[in-house]
Amino acid sequence: MARLIRGLNGLGGLLGIGACALLLTACDSGPGAGGDIVTSFPRNKTLYVGGFQWGAPVSFNPLHVTPAWPATGNMNLIYESMFGYNQITGQLEGILGTEYRFEDDKLHVTLHEKSAWQDGSPLTSEDVLYTFELHKKYNTLFHAHWNYIDTIVAAGPKEVVFTLSKVNYNRLMMLDIISVTFILPKKIFRPIEQNASDAGSEAEVLSQIREFKNDSIPLGSGPYTLHAYSNQKIILERVDSYWGAVKYGGRLPAPQYLIHMAYTGNDKFNLALQQGNLDLSQTFCPQIWNKFSKGVGTWYEKEPYYIPAMIPALLMGLTKAPFDDVAFRRACAHAIDYEKIKTLAVYGYTPDLKPGFILPFGTEKEYFSEQDAAEFGPTYDPAQARQILQDAGYSWGADSLLIAPDGAKVGSLTATCPAGWTDWETTVKIAVTGLRAVGVDVREKFVEYPVWDKNLKNGLFDFTMRTPHPEASPSCPWMRFEKVMSSKEWAPPGQVMYENEGRYKNPRADALLRDLPQLTDENKISRAYRELNAIFMKDIPVIALMYRPWHFYQFSTRHWTNFPSEKNPYAPPQCLMVGAGVKALWEIAPAK
Repeated sequence: MARLIRGLNGLGGLLGIGACALLLTACDSGPGAGGDIVTSFPRNKTLYVGGFQWGAPVSFNPLHVTPAWPATGNMNLIYESMFGYNQITGQLEGILGTEYRFEDDKLHVTLHEKSAWQDGSPLTSEDVLYTFELHKKYNTLFHAHWNYIDTIVAAGPKEVVFTLSKVNYNRLMMLDIISVTFILPKKIFRPIEQNASDAGSEAEVLSQIREFKNDSIPLGSGPYTLHAYSNQKIILERVDSYWGAVKYGGRLPAPQYLIHMAYTGNDKFNLALQQGNLDLSQTFCPQIWNKFSKGVGTWYEKEPYYIPAMIPALLMGLTKAPFDDVAFRRACAHAIDYEKIKTLAVYGYTPDLKPGFILPFGTEKEYFSEQDAAEFGPTYDPAQARQILQDAGYSWGADSLLIAPDGAKVGSLTATCPAGWTDWETTVKIAVTGLRAVGVDVREKFVEYPVWDKNLKNGLFDFTMRTPHPEASPSCPWMRFEKVMSSKEWAPPGQVMYENEGRYKNPRADALLRDLPQLTDENKISRAYRELNAIFMKDIPVIALMYRPWHFYQFSTRHWTNFPSEKNPYAPPQCLMVGAGVKALWEIAPAK
């Protein structure tokens, strides 16, 4: 604590004892090497952000089960990936890498010739190899990358070559992999691994590796490093020797400090944004347009305000009646009022929903067929829902509830989502109201997240809300279909599945999902997506509910300006740190 106290000397007379105590509390933990911890941050040099870290930071080790911001979530701040995905263009942009190319079953990646660690030592292909070997050797979050990789070799100090799996040949997944995997310094993690090597099993070695908190000035390659942290905030400081300045004509990011605040709820985040105490927020904010007069902005100035990227859906347990009947599923899809979900649950933060599982705009638009949507797609039409049920042999009892074709009552069902997720709760309530109106005896039930998550993975649900693949990535829309239609990892209810939790099966869908990532001819790709989307609309493996942004990107111009937006789209709305969005840190400027 002595270093911290020295940093506060002379502030007592200006701030008073109470303010000094607050600063001491706010920086009660931090890096253990280097100079004094700075405790006063000039407003024109400090960017305050929020919405990525909920709760006290546990570890800044990217291999930890729950690493703290920014050592997770493809935040290119301390650690960097080789490329960053740009949501606007659908392209990968260089971060550590400069070029990638496919040659038959090989993917060649070239690193920037100047890429280096924050201590000035070169970042080389050996670091890339070591990072991927770590994930292969231990059951890390990225262990599954090796389902798509046979080998990785160095082709020089700044080039690596991936050989794609012959069994799971998948170019789309390889693009995801090189854009989300932090490259770790071998010279830091290798000694830790060696010291833990006598722990016994690989699981025990990984457990010891994860005990490394990495909170004493972690060595990364990115433009920032950890300065200090507490339960209330995480403070990053710019690395003025950052190698990547060469990509920006020698310029460094505009903010010297990034401070992630931890408020206790969305309301406090939203108030801080409106007051200018928060410059950038990724939290759900009802009626965001009411804050525009306070200097708050979003990507669009009008609906939908944010760029849609995901499709939250209502999953169904397809292995049991009545969900094993496609007529019942189609009727359910016609019974839900999607316009009410748009206006009441998500405040218009979604364009009008169209049938299918492809975004009918942006980089996916070329794969969407209006003709097929009109021919096969269900839309809100309660009368049509009843007609479908009647044609399939269903009837209604004196209580107006549904009777199955065999004469038995369709049992009482539940629709679930995590408790406290208010926009999801409202969405589920609207869906339940529509389903009950056509005779489906269903009630909403909101449960604690661990219960919902366990039941989801084990397939123990009737209806449940879920966002398949909750991010934008190069593999979409293929990945979105994969998450709800692929049966390659199929297991009966009661056994864990990490995708297709509703247990859908269709051999033709499986074949398309297998072949699509191998195609290079755009005409064949478009035809395959059109067929896959038609199967989705005919079979209703899940019910699409809305389009949703990847990030609730919203900013305050009180203290910083020139944030990217529709009118100034120099960077994607990826919160100035995720993927290719990090380049915006070089272009924002202090407000005058």
